[in-house]
Amino acid sequence: MRTASAVAADRPVVSPAPPPGTWLHRLRPYLAIHRRRIFVAVGASVIGQVVVALTPVIEKVIIDDTLVSHHRKIAPLMVLLILAGVFAFTMACARRAIGGRVALDVSYDLRTAVYDRLQRLDFSTHDRMDTGQVVSRASSDVGMMLAILSILPILLGNVVLLAVSLVVMAVLSPTLTVIALLIVPALLITGLKMRKAVFPATWDAQQRAGEVAGVVDEAVTGVRVVKGFGQERRELRHLADVGGDLYRSRARLVRVQALFTPTLSSIPVVGQVAVLGIGGWLAINGHLTLGTFLAFSSYLLQMVSPVRMIATTLAVAQQARAGGERLLDILDTPTGILDAPDAVAIGPVRDEVCFENVCFRYDDDGEEVLRGFDLTVRAGETVALVGASGSGKSTAAMLLPRFYDTDSGRVTIDGIDVRDIELASLRREVAVVFEEVFLFSDTVRANIAYGRPAATEEEIVAAATIAQADAFIRRLPEGYDTVVGERGLTLSGGQRQRVALARALITEPSVIVLDDATSSIDAETEERIHDLLHPLTRRRTTVLIAHRQSTLRLADRIIVIDRGRVIDDGTYDELVANSRAFRELFLGPDP
Repeated sequence: MRTASAVAADRPVVSPAPPPGTWLHRLRPYLAIHRRRIFVAVGASVIGQVVVALTPVIEKVIIDDTLVSHHRKIAPLMVLLILAGVFAFTMACARRAIGGRVALDVSYDLRTAVYDRLQRLDFSTHDRMDTGQVVSRASSDVGMMLAILSILPILLGNVVLLAVSLVVMAVLSPTLTVIALLIVPALLITGLKMRKAVFPATWDAQQRAGEVAGVVDEAVTGVRVVKGFGQERRELRHLADVGGDLYRSRARLVRVQALFTPTLSSIPVVGQVAVLGIGGWLAINGHLTLGTFLAFSSYLLQMVSPVRMIATTLAVAQQARAGGERLLDILDTPTGILDAPDAVAIGPVRDEVCFENVCFRYDDDGEEVLRGFDLTVRAGETVALVGASGSGKSTAAMLLPRFYDTDSGRVTIDGIDVRDIELASLRREVAVVFEEVFLFSDTVRANIAYGRPAATEEEIVAAATIAQADAFIRRLPEGYDTVVGERGLTLSGGQRQRVALARALITEPSVIVLDDATSSIDAETEERIHDLLHPLTRRRTTVLIAHRQSTLRLADRIIVIDRGRVIDDGTYDELVANSRAFRELFLGPDP
C-alpha cells in the first residue's frame, strides 16, 4: 500500500502561463485536471436538485387526485415520494463527498504550484518578497479557495433548483410566480453593492494577516537577538500594533458582511409573505386548488435555502476572489533566470572561468556593485577574492552559478556564457557554500546528502571527514541520524559551517565557491580542513571569498577587489610587496 506522501509526490505540478481574463478563468487549468470528478459532483448536484424541485408536484398530485378527488391510489404515489427523497439524499451525499474531495485536490495543487513557483523564482525576486505575505498566501488564501470550491457544486445545484422551481411555479400559477419574482431586482442590487464592499475589505484583511505573519516570523527567527538585547516588550508592542491593524481590518469586513448577508437572506421572506397571502386568498376563493397552493408553499420554502446559499456564496466568492488574485500574484510573477531555448549542458570545467567586463546592481535605481569586473580563473586553479566589505566579492561569486544575471558583460565557463547553459547542469557543476549557513530541520545525514540524495553512507562519511565534521557528528545523541533544530540552531556556528561544507563536497562539483565558509571555525580545525581540502582543490576550480589570512593558504592566486573592480592580482608575497590595498586589509595601514 502506497503512503500518502508517495501518492502526493506523483501529482503533477501545474504552472500555466498567465492567461487573460478573470481570476476564476485564470484558475481554470487547476480545475481542468480534475474535470471528471467535477462533472460527477456537479451532475449529482444537478440531478438531485431536479428531483427535489419536482417533489412538490408529487405532493400536489397526492392532495388533489387522492385526498380530495380520489382519482388515484395513494400507495404508488407515496412510494414514489419516498424514492424521490432517498434518491435526493444519495445525490446530496455524493455531491458533498466528491465535491469536497475536488476542493481539497485543487487547493493542494494550488499550494504546490505556489511552492513550485517560489522555488523557480530568481534571487532578485525573492529579495523583494515579504516572507509573511508569502506564508499568508500559501495558507489562508488557499483556505479561502477551498471554501468557495467546496460549495460550488452545491451552488450550481441550487441554481438548477431555483430555475426548475420557477418553471414549475409558472405552470402552476403565473400570477403568484410574477409576485415571487418581484424580489429579484432587490436581490441583484444588494448583491452588487455587497460585491463592491466585500472584495476590498477582504483584500485589506489578507494583506494585514500577511504583515502579522511577517512580524511573527522575524521575531521567531531573530529570537536570540531579541532576548540578547532585552527587547521582548518592544517586539510585543510591534506585534500588538500590527495585530491591531489586522483586528480593525477584519472588524470592517465583519461589519460589511453583517449588513449585507442578513439583508440578502431577508428579502426572499418579504416575497414569501406576499405570495402566501395572495395564494391563500386565491385558494379560499376557488381560483387555486388546495394541492397547487400547498405545492407553491413548498416551492417557496425550498427557495429560501438556495437564495440564502447564493447570498452566502456572494460573500465567500468575494473573499475567494481576493485570495485567488493574491495567489495569482505569485503564480504570475515572472522569473528573470530561465533556461535559454538553445541552452546546452556542460560537463566538468576543463578550460577556464571568465568574468568579462561585468557590471551589476541589485536594484534598477541602486548603486553599481560591480563596475567593469574582469577575472579569469584557470581550470584547477584556486583563487581568493579579498577586499573591504561591500567591494563586490560575494556578488561576483553569486553570478557564477547564475543566482543573478549581469547587467552588462558576461560570465563564461569554458567559453560558454552561463546564460546559455542549462541551469540544472550549471548548478550541478558549481557548488556554493554560503557564509550564512542554512540547515534544514532534518537529520545530519539528510542535510549532508541534500544535493545528492542517493549518496552512500561511505560517501557521506567521507565528505564529513574532509570537512572535519565526522568526529563531532558521531558524538551527537543519534550520530548521523540526529535531527538538527530549525535552521540547524542546535549546532554551533562552526559545526553548521562544517556540515554545509560537507554538503557541497559530496556533490563533487568541478567549481566550488567558498564564501568565507570557515569564518565560524576555530583556527586549529580550519588548519585541518585546509590540509584535507588542499589536494581536493587541485582537482577543482575553486573561488574563495576570504576575510582571514589563514584562508589565503589555499589560494594559488589572490585577487584584490575595490569598489567592484579588480585592482591587484598576485601571490601573497607579491601582494604584500606591491599592493598597498592588500597590506591595509591584512597587515594594517602602512607606516
